[in-house]
Amino acid sequence: MSRLSSRLALGLVLLCLSTTSHAGLFDGLQQTLSALSASLAQTRAAFQATMARFEAAMAETADRLAGRYLEPTTGTVSFEETLVHQGIGRNALYIRPQAEPAALAPAVIFLHFGRGTPKAMANLIHAGDLAAYDGAWVILPAAENRRWNEDPESDNGIDDVGYLAALIADAVARHPIDPKRIYLAGMSNGGFMTARFACERPQLIAAAAQVVATMRKSQDAVCAPAAAVPMTLILGTNDVLVNYNARYGLLSAAQTFARWQKTNDCDPSGVLDDAIPDIARDGTTTVLSHNEVCNSGAAVQLYTVDNGGHTWPEGAYQDSKLRLGRTSHDFSATAAIWDFFKDYSRP
Repeated sequence: MSRLSSRLALGLVLLCLSTTSHAGLFDGLQQTLSALSASLAQTRAAFQATMARFEAAMAETADRLAGRYLEPTTGTVSFEETLVHQGIGRNALYIRPQAEPAALAPAVIFLHFGRGTPKAMANLIHAGDLAAYDGAWVILPAAENRRWNEDPESDNGIDDVGYLAALIADAVARHPIDPKRIYLAGMSNGGFMTARFACERPQLIAAAAQVVATMRKSQDAVCAPAAAVPMTLILGTNDVLVNYNARYGLLSAAQTFARWQKTNDCDPSGVLDDAIPDIARDGTTTVLSHNEVCNSGAAVQLYTVDNGGHTWPEGAYQDSKLRLGRTSHDFSATAAIWDFFKDYSRP
């Protein structure tokens, strides 16, 4: 019996040791699984965060390519408004100073290039800086089908002159904008539209600017504004789309400069030429020709960007040499235009 008892006792001891060992192993496995689960949760969360950032970046890229993304500018507020004209709801992007103006503010309307969008135009010209640092409201309307009807011989049924006039009236009625200090500028297709509006509704704007745009011969034939409009022109000598020396029914840069001087009753002998300091190694140089000897009080000036392409000086381009020609970085077209505009106000 003693031998049997000893064996039973030994068996109980071994069973206890075995149970304790398995319990320890189980606890170890539980701890390992818990740690693995926590690690997997962290990895999943990190992956989801990475995917969210990737998707946001892809969405931003798609919006940039489609002209739907607006670069944010500190000190500004942006919003969009819709105006119905000819039964069509048309959007305009507004960029205004964040601070409420103490008095009525000036406003600059920028017309985008052909196939462009208001946001793409705003990014290109650094429109937010004009609102943030100079206190101007910036209005960027959208052309129907992304192209302005700027040729007076066109019969596509889109009344862009009437639309822009309605936009100005609506903006003044809704916002603290000074009706005497509304200015108009445009690039390319938008620049030609600027010329048409200056010819047909000069009483609504205090000054205007055309960038990489001259005047159509069809516009020249009918342009008889009831009031003079101070005008700035900015053109490149190597522009393959709007040839500096005239092509395809357009006046040359020199002819357009002379046309606006004649319209504004300027003395042709009053033209002065000033070289813009060549501060950037961009392959361009610029000469400013200007005439302030005008009986109307409306000066005319022309920036000739030698070797410049179909570009906005100091514009936000990434591939300008490949697609549009050289961009001047010796001066900012936006700053030059505002410097010209701010001295003018309608009576």
